[in-house]
Amino acid sequence: MLSKTFHYFAICKNCILRILLPFAFLFLIFSCRNEEDSARIEEKRHIKIKQKETIKSDSSVLTEALPAATVKGKKGKVLQACIGTYQLTSIEASIGANGLLDYRKEYGAWRASGSAISDGMRESYPINLDRKTISELNNFSIDIDNNLNARVLINEEPIIEIPYKEYQLDFKLKNNGKDYIPLPENITKFTTFSSFFLYLLATDRLSKNIMNKIDLLSLGTDVALLRYNRKEAQFELNLFIGECCDNSLYIFKK
Repeated sequence: MLSKTFHYFAICKNCILRILLPFAFLFLIFSCRNEEDSARIEEKRHIKIKQKETIKSDSSVLTEALPAATVKGKKGKVLQACIGTYQLTSIEASIGANGLLDYRKEYGAWRASGSAISDGMRESYPINLDRKTISELNNFSIDIDNNLNARVLINEEPIIEIPYKEYQLDFKLKNNGKDYIPLPENITKFTTFSSFFLYLLATDRLSKNIMNKIDLLSLGTDVALLRYNRKEAQFELNLFIGECCDNSLYIFKK
């Protein structure tokens, strides 16, 4: 009797296993599918987050690229078209009675030469540029930001900052404009345009430390003039000695 009971129990156990196995198999399939579905949902969620971040980032970049305020004046409209960074491309300088210096960046490399009059003839000579000088030349730039402020930069560090003012330039001269040969004779703080030049800065009150940083030719200049040449689409930084004749012109282009 006991053996028959065990026999029936074994048969029932096998039956139960046969019934439960398909359900277990189906449960595993559904569990895997649920895990896959969860993974896909999570992946889609991450994609949407990244898309939102990209859109936000693009929107931020676009906002930074646009002027912060609407401008109506002539100066503002000119500067609006100038937003961006301009790199130093050349320097022309006159020193002493007849000395000339010429620095130019051609095909990505800097070349420099000088010349002077000797025995009634102008003779030229090459100027060797060391790594330090080349680095200084390559890292000198002018930037117009989206608020139309101008900055003179060295190694991306603002050395001179010129706030945007529609009807004025940054004018800080001890003497009258006519006392400085490179300046328009009647220049005042309200002079913004003269001929095809837009004037942004005219000062002889920069600290010696700042002048030493921007006077790459070490001419001992003490007056700085920054203007935009609309004809040539370039910024021009004129550094010169107010009481003498040494003069240097730095050209910046996009």
